[in-house]
Amino acid sequence: MKTILIPLILLLGSLVGSAQLNVHLAIERNQYLAHEPVHAVVTITNRSGKALELFSEKKGLIAHSWLNFSMRTGGGRPLPKLTNSVFQKAVLPAGQTIKRRVNLNQIFGISRVNAYSVSASIRQPGIDTMTYSSNSAHFNVAGGIEVYRQPFGVPNSSASKREYRVLTFNDGRKTSIYASLMNTLSGRSISTFRISDALLFKRPQCVLDGKNQLHILYLGNPTIFVHAIVTQDGRMDKPKYIKVGSSGDPRLVSFANGQVAVSGGVPYDPVKAAAARNKIRKATDRPEAR
Repeated sequence: MKTILIPLILLLGSLVGSAQLNVHLAIERNQYLAHEPVHAVVTITNRSGKALELFSEKKGLIAHSWLNFSMRTGGGRPLPKLTNSVFQKAVLPAGQTIKRRVNLNQIFGISRVNAYSVSASIRQPGIDTMTYSSNSAHFNVAGGIEVYRQPFGVPNSSASKREYRVLTFNDGRKTSIYASLMNTLSGRSISTFRISDALLFKRPQCVLDGKNQLHILYLGNPTIFVHAIVTQDGRMDKPKYIKVGSSGDPRLVSFANGQVAVSGGVPYDPVKAAAARNKIRKATDRPEAR
């Protein structure tokens, strides 16, 4: 009789424990460009009836994080982690929900074209450590179309040999321009990011200036060009916009001193343009005086 009761008690304890925390995982998009950040949102709801502290523990030289992820390829192969990520402590009041947004590419290095599935688990430390698992979420990683590639050097740096790449990528909804900065010594991405929507019936222009900054000029909509500048450490300032003028399409021009500038077109501020349109709309909505 005891041998029957013990497994039954353990089963009931597991069922009760599984209801203490509800864990849900969602991926922000279905399609990603290779090396692009893949963001997951973990939603955790406390159903225990009391406040909980979720914290990581260190046992010897090994750190055990309260939040973990596991990932597999479409063929079922587990993906190894690049690093053992440890998340900061979270306090979760009874009945409350918290969310954590995590870049999975920093944990797994998702660079190969494939289908992937990922799940999250919450480790609740204590006398009887409990683990709560989320659903599995799915996404695909695809390659883009390369329109530009240029290697360059950064002396006295751990990543002394780098390469700019400009790509176009269609995620099934729209086509976008991406910039990617690669460490050619390791083959890993330093930075890969989407700039904006793009129209591709005119080829993007790409030029390096004297500081090895990448200038990209491309068509964002039928009358507006986008000028983006990517620094040699993979950062980008706010893009500038140029409207097609009477002299034709704008173009990138390089000077002997290393400077690169946009020639032609008219500077365009989308925020000011939207405010002006809104002002006109409000004026036309005014009732006529009697």
